Amino acid sequence: MSQTAPHEVPSGTRLVLYACLPASLGEIADRSVASTRRYVAGAGWEVVETYVDRAAPFESRALCEGWHNALAAVEQRRATGIVTPLLVMLGHLEGDRTNLAAWQARTGALITTPWAVVDAAAHTALRRPAA
Repeated sequence: MSQTAPHEVPSGTRLVLYACLPASLGEIADRSVASTRRYVAGAGWEVVETYVDRAAPFESRALCEGWHNALAAVEQRRATGIVTPLLVMLGHLEGDRTNLAAWQARTGALITTPWAVVDAAAHTALRRPAA
């Protein structure tokens, strides 16, 4: 699957905002969601749904209800992809990354952070936008 730099993603692109935040950080962690929302607005994209799980970021997403809801929103074509504050929020474990890669290949979904677009299928993690 080819990568797309954030500046190449068209204005009006509909995305689900997903975050997995440690409950112990409280409002500090919530700032990452607000910052991502501002980034999306600045890019001219649209957040159609937001899901926030309160869980340890380094644990599997398999038990996170918000994660499953975010995937379903894309599969049901309510959004074309997922934006997240940090890549680790989409899963840190090898199994999570493998599942994400398979899901992205199957759906053709865009996966992005404020810093780069993700090519999960290649497990490359990040591609920085051109300056």
